[in-house]
Amino acid sequence: MKKVLALLILVAPQFLISDYEDSLKGYWHGFGLIVQIKDCEDKICGTIEHMFVKDGEDPKLVLDENNKDKNLRTRKLIGSNILYEIDKKPDSKKTFFGKIYNPEEGKSYKSKIRQLDNGNLEIKGCFAVVCRKVGEWLPLNVTINDEGKRVAELAKPLAIF
Repeated sequence: MKKVLALLILVAPQFLISDYEDSLKGYWHGFGLIVQIKDCEDKICGTIEHMFVKDGEDPKLVLDENNKDKNLRTRKLIGSNILYEIDKKPDSKKTFFGKIYNPEEGKSYKSKIRQLDNGNLEIKGCFAVVCRKVGEWLPLNVTINDEGKRVAELAKPLAIF
């Protein structure tokens, strides 16, 4: 009996961490983007799935023109990773560490990501040892409509009047 209890004490935190890791995965709205957070080999990444742009502009044609790497300036932003090298296991405060790409500046920064009690993701960008909150991403439910197109809706309404 003691062996079973000891085994449960050792294994139970792994299940909790795994559940927390899975809570990051899915679709999120933030920075004028729809991002899908998913497994990318042994890490987690966030891929730009859609961009909200000016009327008449095709989001599928927006290029990464500000990238500091000149070879990447002709790539399309949709399909590129805005979050990358995110560790699959959070720290003791349930914070995930990795990198975030800012397409407006064409630069990457260290990042901290954690899920808030309200279900949103808090995104922090770090420069040297200073980290500051740069945004809060909202969870989305994505479904396929009758025409075969993806439809995104906020998982929780912003307000009910």
